[in-house]
Amino acid sequence: MKQTNSSVTKAAVTFAKDLEWFDTMPGEQMAIRIHSSQVGGAITVIEARVPALIGPPKHIHKEREEVFEILEGTFRFQVGEEEFEATPGTSVVVPRGIPHAWANVGHDKGRILFTFAPGGIDDFFPEIGRHTIEEIGRLAEQNDTLIIGPPMLP
Repeated sequence: MKQTNSSVTKAAVTFAKDLEWFDTMPGEQMAIRIHSSQVGGAITVIEARVPALIGPPKHIHKEREEVFEILEGTFRFQVGEEEFEATPGTSVVVPRGIPHAWANVGHDKGRILFTFAPGGIDDFFPEIGRHTIEEIGRLAEQNDTLIIGPPMLP
């Protein structure tokens, strides 16, 4: 049985000095800000430092919503049939089952915060930088991420 947030009994706190950054795509780093184990599985919160002209392939999460908060930079999003730019202060909620992709279209490194609800996808992201593209596809499927198309930018 999955844990739910009803089992959360205290605040979950992760200080910036305690973040452990790991490599994902070339030049991209991520850190888990709130691990789902800290909050009874309710959410996963991840921060990414994204180089210019980088973004993931188009994908779907069947079992969770994904919320994006743009912290620095300019990002282009495809969510379903919509395409738009998002700058700092923008929030984007992608419902489960909706195809989406994004890319840093700015000239500098950007920062973006992802929140997954429910959580439980935490352990996937540190694995990305340790595997080939082919292996990542299989690993993604095991972590509620179905890759359905190429990245927005070549």
